[in-house]
Amino acid sequence: QALTRACRGGWLGAMVYGLGWVNPWLRWLAAQPPIDGVLTSLSSAQSVQALCKTVLGTPTVPPNVLLGWIIGVLLVYFMVMMMIPKGRLGIWGFIYFFLSSDQKTRKPDDASPDIAAASCKRMKVVFIRHGESEWNAVFNEGPKLTMPIRFLKALAQEFLMFFDQDSVFFDSPLSEVGIQQSWDLMSFLASQPTHTLENGQASRPVKELDVADLVSIIRGDTGRSIVVSSILRRAISTGFISLSPRFLKTQKEKDKVQIMTCLQEISRNVDTLSLTPKLAAPEIPATEANLKHMGDLMSHFYRTRFDKRHNKGNKTLKQKAIKRQEEFVKWLLDQAKGETDMIVVLGHSLWFREFFKSYLPKASQHVAKKEKMVNCGCIAFDFYKDSKNVYRIPPDSIKEIYGGFADKSKKTKAKKA
Repeated sequence: QALTRACRGGWLGAMVYGLGWVNPWLRWLAAQPPIDGVLTSLSSAQSVQALCKTVLGTPTVPPNVLLGWIIGVLLVYFMVMMMIPKGRLGIWGFIYFFLSSDQKTRKPDDASPDIAAASCKRMKVVFIRHGESEWNAVFNEGPKLTMPIRFLKALAQEFLMFFDQDSVFFDSPLSEVGIQQSWDLMSFLASQPTHTLENGQASRPVKELDVADLVSIIRGDTGRSIVVSSILRRAISTGFISLSPRFLKTQKEKDKVQIMTCLQEISRNVDTLSLTPKLAAPEIPATEANLKHMGDLMSHFYRTRFDKRHNKGNKTLKQKAIKRQEEFVKWLLDQAKGETDMIVVLGHSLWFREFFKSYLPKASQHVAKKEKMVNCGCIAFDFYKDSKNVYRIPPDSIKEIYGGFADKSKKTKAKKA
């Protein structure tokens, strides 16, 4: 009674009243199978009895009290996690994994656009897939027997980064292999001869240009191109490394990487969730900031080369793949109204493959619909839309610039060997 009088009218009084209201519900829940059996087993465990004696002063507690303490601890843990940015992302990742239906994409058709019509819009597009990520290195590469070791090592790294705006699993950055793959792509692009395309030649369709022509536009040597990227760091870093000669010679005010939520990877895995808040610039991964001969430059690019207007934060449950792809197509075709010759897209294997599936003819058997692009693969193609709203990637416009598509048959033969 004294406690009740002391608490009456305050927040503690409200809590006492709330517990009194919840208690009958806890009794009912604790009596339901299989919860009753689990609580009985827990209450008989020596460690639980020792903990109850320390906390509650008695080794034996009723099932409803034990259940109340378990729920209370979980609620406190949840509230603490919600106060930490990465904790909030972890909770969202858990929810997204179980509730997401991100695989839904546009259904293909066989309608043919009127390419010759003056009203038909066309844009050259180049897809560049990111290099191998830390997530790939843990779960997709190397012997399966050593995967638990790789996972535990990555988990230890993740624990040390818990309070940092960095992660191995969330928004997974490039691995050492991925960084090298990005360097290799840069070396290839830099090795191609420079072609100066004059009198509107840079606006010609992909199939009328050779690889050196396309690379010259990608490098910013000729024509006008825009670089866009997923908001995930592995795609951004791949672009900053492989296109570093371009960004070193162009003005930072005029040549920024437009980061877009609509390009975020298609998957429910946590590596496809971004650490970067809405309208903010991503932070450089610590491993890349410390790169020998390149860390300072990468940090400079991360500070100065972002256009954040299209960063809407993490994809939501409503932003299924089909909506994100349609949003990108709308933006892409808006650029066709101006003087832009090419859009260079830094992104992800599943997003790219599903895009090809959606906009190549339904009857097409092109490899782009079946296989992923290799890490740091570079593919060019033309995208059309006519006045009847027919959207199409002509199969004969697809041109491999570097790397191309993965060949599963070769991997299978290699494993058998």
